Amino acid sequence: MQRLVLLISAAAAIVAVGASRAQATEVGTSRTFGVGFQLGEPTAITAKVFVTSTSAYDFGVGFGGWCYDGNGHNYACDSLQGYLSLHADYLYQENIVNRTNRLDWYAGFGGRVVLWNYGPGSSADGVALLARVPIGIAAAFRRPSFLEPYLEVAPALRVFPPLWFTIDVALGVRAFF
Repeated sequence: MQRLVLLISAAAAIVAVGASRAQATEVGTSRTFGVGFQLGEPTAITAKVFVTSTSAYDFGVGFGGWCYDGNGHNYACDSLQGYLSLHADYLYQENIVNRTNRLDWYAGFGGRVVLWNYGPGSSADGVALLARVPIGIAAAFRRPSFLEPYLEVAPALRVFPPLWFTIDVALGVRAFF
């Protein structure tokens, strides 16, 4: 619950900052490649590449503290060795506010692969394949003109092994080059 309050507060701050006046930012125009990190589910190192002014590809390599028992049920073990996550998404991004600072919304589709180990003393490993639909808001600033903080919610359907619905929530920032 505390994470949700923190994520909502951060989103409100991004909206407040996005409402100021002046020149546009460079993210997505003259700077099209960004690298950063996100906290949440999954905690990850991320990259984003704009291919047009309204579309981009987003990639991430993450890890998490979920562990799995011998039956494949997950539990929070607060360990950074719980799993490895790889995701890739296509995003459509459009302006909400475009002044000195910019606020965009985005939506897309993609996939996520999660690899895990069943825990100490077990030789069993697992893999899950998820189809996901990321939806989020991203801000970009005149100063510094290369940062993009974002808040993302990504409903996902685990299609392999058994069907399972989950929602990924992450707060992150990228530096664009």
